[in-house]
Amino acid sequence: MSSVLAKPLVLPSGLTLPNRIVKAPMTENLADRRNQPTVRHERVYRRWAEGGAGMLVTGNLMVDRRYLERSRNIVADAHLDVDALRRVVAATGDVPLVAQLGHPGRQCTRYITTRPVAPSEVEAVALLGSFARPRALTAAEIGEVVAAFAASARRCREAGMDGVQVHAAHGYLLAQFLSPHTNRRTDEWGGDLAGRAKLLLEVVRACHEAAGDGFSVGVKLNSSDFRHGGFSEDDAAEVVSLLAAEDVDLLEISGGTYESPEMFGLADMSGVQESRVEQAEEGTRAFKEAYFAGFARRARTVAGDMPLLLTGGLRTREAMESLVESGAVDAVGLGRPLAVDPELPTKLLDGAADGIELPSYSPPPLITAAGESEWYEAQIGRMGDGEDVDPSLNHVLAAGRYVVGEIVRGLTEGPRRRRLARTA
Repeated sequence: MSSVLAKPLVLPSGLTLPNRIVKAPMTENLADRRNQPTVRHERVYRRWAEGGAGMLVTGNLMVDRRYLERSRNIVADAHLDVDALRRVVAATGDVPLVAQLGHPGRQCTRYITTRPVAPSEVEAVALLGSFARPRALTAAEIGEVVAAFAASARRCREAGMDGVQVHAAHGYLLAQFLSPHTNRRTDEWGGDLAGRAKLLLEVVRACHEAAGDGFSVGVKLNSSDFRHGGFSEDDAAEVVSLLAAEDVDLLEISGGTYESPEMFGLADMSGVQESRVEQAEEGTRAFKEAYFAGFARRARTVAGDMPLLLTGGLRTREAMESLVESGAVDAVGLGRPLAVDPELPTKLLDGAADGIELPSYSPPPLITAAGESEWYEAQIGRMGDGEDVDPSLNHVLAAGRYVVGEIVRGLTEGPRRRRLARTA
């Protein structure tokens, strides 16, 4: 069947996506104890490549091994095994593969470090006591962050990857700089939005310079933090216009933080839901389904020729096609659906499936986000082991395995990681 989703998309860098369905970034947590790529990455990315997506974006590759989003993230620092990463690239064949580069900032658990960093010394992330109060980065350290992103981008190109995505969403470090709630600095890296956006822009420029022409540099940006006094949609629209002037290859729109996890559809989104109702009355089903479709339409008005990717909540081909056909976005991202059915893109493109319904469950209140997130991470792990997904896997068990595993690995691997960081 003919679908707008099957049309190729050529990015400004020259990278061509054979279709408009992108495998969105999800944490794999599959690295070895040295935070290197493994055969488990090769297996799961080969499976996703065979599943028909037009591009694959990895989960977080960390730029500084002292601060990890998960204990078994790949770290793209000076100790990166570039040959091992090259084998992951080879496993994807001709499907474009882009590395998401990130730094968690204050969203780095106590299991990894008892002294995370942030733009300012604000309160700890409020999530089950798992996070310590951060310290403020010095101006010199901010320069080191820029250099770390750039060096990681260069290593990804050396490994044969097609590009990088700079992670400035979901409450990680670059998003923390953008938010007035977490960035209370009075120097050049804070204050008004121009100051708060400076680190993101410097990182994008540094990645372009380090990796060179013909290499895709994209960005993942929050539409909002969904909290009072945080990064607003007005802020986000202005940042979109700033990024449009920086040769950003593809801008992925998302939203939320660990404390307001809208990207999982688990937090209070009453304002967003009201906006969806208004948009649905205009006859567009896509705005009922996609979490951030309303902002994507606004972003289009200031993005110029910069391609837009929308991720979050998409479940039906009808909604995906509507978003692309309307011109609101150029591509759609699927994350959790591909942890349940890695062949879904092919099924959507050839008409064998109209969408997907994800498993639902009613968790105890305190493990809602953890149980939901770790359930999908466990499915990725099964694919990495060469097994099929297991829809019957218990969410509470998945969350428990994550917590115990992170604590054990934090205690046993942390000292070695810190020693390596001093020589990176």
